[in-house]
Amino acid sequence: MKSFKQYLIEFAVYSTSDYVFTLADHIPMSGPMLKRIWPDTIRATVFHVLSAEDIYKLKKLEGKKKSISAFFSMMAKQFEGGIAAGGGVIAELEADILVSAKDDIMSKVDKNGRRWVALDWFANAQSYGTGPKFGMVEKEFSKLKENLVRKYVDRDQIGDWREVWKEMKHYLKGDGKKLGLVIKDYFDGVEKVIKKNKEVLGNIFYGYARSKRMTDNAWDEQIVNNIKIKKLHYLPKDEEVEDEEQQENIDAFVEKYKIPAKAWSYSSELEIYTREVVAKEIGR
Repeated sequence: MKSFKQYLIEFAVYSTSDYVFTLADHIPMSGPMLKRIWPDTIRATVFHVLSAEDIYKLKKLEGKKKSISAFFSMMAKQFEGGIAAGGGVIAELEADILVSAKDDIMSKVDKNGRRWVALDWFANAQSYGTGPKFGMVEKEFSKLKENLVRKYVDRDQIGDWREVWKEMKHYLKGDGKKLGLVIKDYFDGVEKVIKKNKEVLGNIFYGYARSKRMTDNAWDEQIVNNIKIKKLHYLPKDEEVEDEEQQENIDAFVEKYKIPAKAWSYSSELEIYTREVVAKEIGR
């Protein structure tokens, strides 16, 4: 599981092709794709940790397809850790759930802002009845890549297709147009695999959001988009540190957008609040 600092600050250092051309299968978390497969969107209240200087960036994502990482459940001590790592503000959001998990999904962001999840994570998510059926999903992902190698690479260049796939840029000799076609076919193929296995994958993608929404881990992870900011919550920095700039940012934001905001003296109180909001929404 990644550290809380990594959870707060995600660096997009890889391109789309870096996630596609690897033997470790990755699924692009495309809102439109998931909507086509599962039209009945789960819209829920979630929470997102950020720093005061980033609240305007969050506002720009309202109603957009770009996804962010949020949570239903998080321990108070992690709020405190977030403050040390550049957090301190918790945004209460209404959002569409793309993927829901009781633990850290280990999602990553590419340079285009697209979020990816490794297939290994889904393979390990056995809590919602995936069982042996998931083995078929893994085989179909491998077959997808093998077929694309045989479609786009000259036959006499193919030995072990796995080695070719990892070095696809080399085998296509920098042909950007053809490389783009391979990536497009990969995205289309991923959608077909997920759609074919929508029952078993649907249990993994949405089982947690449809159930208790409460984890025994330090925090859960929800990948969401189409957000709407409902309220801002913020915690004091260490009492020895004066952070007037943070307060000025929050005050200006609240005044400009008329969004409710509340200061909390203790992170434990905020934790109780977040749990009560989630419990009330699912009728617990």
